[in-house]
Amino acid sequence: MDEQWNLVEEIKKLSVGERAALRREAGGKLCDASGRALAAFYRIIPPGLSSRKQECWFCVLTIACLWNVEDAREGDSMPELLRQLAKHQATGGMDARIRSLLDTRWEEDGYLSAKLCRLARMLRSDNWQVMPDADSLLTDVLYWNNERRTVQLRWAQRYFQTSEEE
Repeated sequence: MDEQWNLVEEIKKLSVGERAALRREAGGKLCDASGRALAAFYRIIPPGLSSRKQECWFCVLTIACLWNVEDAREGDSMPELLRQLAKHQATGGMDARIRSLLDTRWEEDGYLSAKLCRLARMLRSDNWQVMPDADSLLTDVLYWNNERRTVQLRWAQRYFQTSEEE
């Protein structure tokens, strides 16, 4: 990914209708997307992406469109925001969701994409003004299947490791 690329700035170039079309596809697969969502998607992604990378970009773009990018601000990484949400909920259910997510591989069936989208919707319902850092989420999704599981290790550390002030 180009160092100068900013996903949120690219999304801001889309019309409200195009963003809504992408938002409606959140959690779905690229091959099942509407024509309007496909047109918006291919307008803003870099050319020459492999089909796997296109699926990753589609996942993150549709998740980012859950927020109004004009009003929301990018916050911490997704695992850090999920940790903050879990502290507010105090039910323990989020821990199980994260453990399950960490054991899931990125496959063509869209299962991980759907899980990430459900978690993003939970974040949005808790705080519609702060969205996860879209660029770091994209990098994480692109490298999710790394054989050393560096993304999962980082997510586990950021989510489960307690800080000194807790």
